[in-house]
Order: sequence, then structure tokens, then C-alpha cells
Amino acid sequence: MTAAGFAAATGALFILAAGQPPVEPPAVLRRPNLQMLTHVPESQLFPMMNAIADSLGVRCDYCHVRSAPDPTKTWSLAGGWIWDRDDKRPKLAAREMMRMVADLNARQFGGRAIVSCYTCHRGSVAPVTLPPLPPRAYSTAPEPAAKPLPSADEVWTAYLRAVGATRRFETLVLSATDDRSEGRHGTFDVVFKGTGRFRATLRMPPDGPASQGLAGDSGWLASDSGSRALRPDELERLRRATQRYAVVKVDRPANLQIAKMERLGDRDAYVAVAQVNAQTRVMLFFDAATGLLLRERSTTETSFIPLQDQVDYEDYRSVDGVMLPFLIRSSDGSPFDTSVKVLTSVRHDVDVDDSIFERPVSAPKGRGR
Repeated sequence: MTAAGFAAATGALFILAAGQPPVEPPAVLRRPNLQMLTHVPESQLFPMMNAIADSLGVRCDYCHVRSAPDPTKTWSLAGGWIWDRDDKRPKLAAREMMRMVADLNARQFGGRAIVSCYTCHRGSVAPVTLPPLPPRAYSTAPEPAAKPLPSADEVWTAYLRAVGATRRFETLVLSATDDRSEGRHGTFDVVFKGTGRFRATLRMPPDGPASQGLAGDSGWLASDSGSRALRPDELERLRRATQRYAVVKVDRPANLQIAKMERLGDRDAYVAVAQVNAQTRVMLFFDAATGLLLRERSTTETSFIPLQDQVDYEDYRSVDGVMLPFLIRSSDGSPFDTSVKVLTSVRHDVDVDDSIFERPVSAPKGRGR
């Protein structure tokens, strides 16, 4: 696994978590046959393609040519893609549809990505143009009066109280299993020390271990092929993503508002919304009964299709005065990025050597603590 490939291996977490658009050149500089999405950076190109494929319920090979994939690897990792080939008619049709969507958004919505492939396709190659028959049952009963919603202050206070936010650990060390699609299984280890140091290590065979770390104002990623420092935009996104494993999962946005109540599984949840920055909107789902955070969903606007990532927190358990979710499910537009982490060990206030938060000079070995 290359250092740059760590982000893909970890799924919709860490430096690929939704946030400000990356400071990098457009992908077309590396991909001259890219005729649409010419202003999109490389780091957003494949997430956009995954979102489009999921909107139509197809795989990459519906449009793209694949030659001699590695038979020893899983479908998503076997390679062999020849992205610049235009052999398949669906790829040509997709370009026309993308032009139509881009033109519609430019003319009707000021360039905002309001209409997307999913608007019509809803997970099918053939869009559904009419509602099904017979029509849905029509009720003449009066709509029940909406229950008054609590304030954002009330919901946030209930959340902090529910998780035990006043309990402080000097160090927090988590170990988890990490299950992915295609039968991939690995382990995931997280170490916090104080408020500014963090390290995570992923082991997903057959790849070697890959790590990311924070130490004050600097951050890094490393794999068996080397390491590099994070760019400022990556560093900020990593800081936000690390909180998903802390006791308090998110910082309260200044403009947080309670929008509605929604049923989430068998739980009623207050849905809080906030605009994190000009591109990113976050939705937080708080259990109406317990106050605990059940789901976090971020939507990042791009030049063509919004990108989403979501984290679900389940199986909360009490650990020495705090509540931690023992199951964390993360997902984005790619079916191969979905990750289910189950905690197997939680330790706190144990000795952790400061050196593990420094950028490795060679491949990460073991847990480093």
C-alpha cells in the first residue's frame, strides 16, 4: 500500500472526510481524456464516479474498460482499468447525461448541484417517470400536530451529559476489528493523548500496516512504502475525523439548529443541522430518549454532485463514567469503502510514549506503544 493509498484503504475517514475542497490541481492534467469534470481535483474524481455509479445501481465496468485484472485480488483491488478508453456506449451516454445535468443546474440553479443523477435514476439505469399503480392510500384524517422541538442548547447539553463529557482521560487507547466488503477483515487501533495528539493504525491484509498521526500543528500519514506530511487542508479534515473515536464525537457548530424529529431504526432522533463552511453541511441525529449521538452525516458540495459520508454509532456501553459506541459504521458513495468497526479493547490513563505521535522515518511496525 502506498502512503497516498492509505486514505482509500481507510474509507470515508481521515483525510478524505468531508470538508474544504483539496488544494490541488484538477485531475484533467493527469487524465487528458477527461471531458467532463475537468475542474475536479483528483481526490474528488473517484468519489464522484462512485456516487454516479451508485445513483444508477451499476459497477465501474458498466462504462469503463477493464483488461487483465489480477485474479488473486478482490474485484475492487484487482486493477486493470483503462480509464481513458471510450469503447462502451454507456460511457458516451453518461457524458451526454452529465452535460445535461450540468447545463440544467447552471441555467436553473445558479450552478449549484441541485439536480443530480440520483434525482431521476434512484438506483436504476432506467429512470422511473411515473408513480406506481395503484396509488398510495389517501388519508382524510387531519395531520397530527407537530410536537414542539427542543432548542439546540437543550439537545447539546443532553448529549454532553449522556456521554459523560466532564470525565477526562489523559490517554485513551482503542482496539477494534474492521470488516469491509468482499470478505476483507482487519484491525484498527487508535491512541489519544491529551487534547492534541492522536495516532491510528490500520492493518488490512494483504497490505502492510498504515498509520496517520497528529501532534499539535502537524500531521502525517505512513505506510510500508514511506511517509509524508499532511497538507494544511488534509490536517484540518483529519482533526475533525479523529473525534469520531473520542468521547465527544463532534465540536458544536456555531449555527447548529434543530430541524425536525426523524425515526432512525427503532429510535426517535432529533435532527440537528449546521453549515460547517461554504461547501459542507452536517446533520447530527441525537437519540430523543438518551441524548446520545446516533448518526453524523456530512454533505460536501462540488462542481457536479454532492459527496456524502456518514458515520453511525451503535451499541453504546458505559466505560468508567463515559459512554462509548462499541460499533462504528462508516460509509460513503463507494460500496467498497463501507467499514464496520467493533471495539475489542478500551483502555484509558495508561502510559503512552510521546514518540508514537511523531512521523515515522520508516514503515510503521506494530502498534508503536
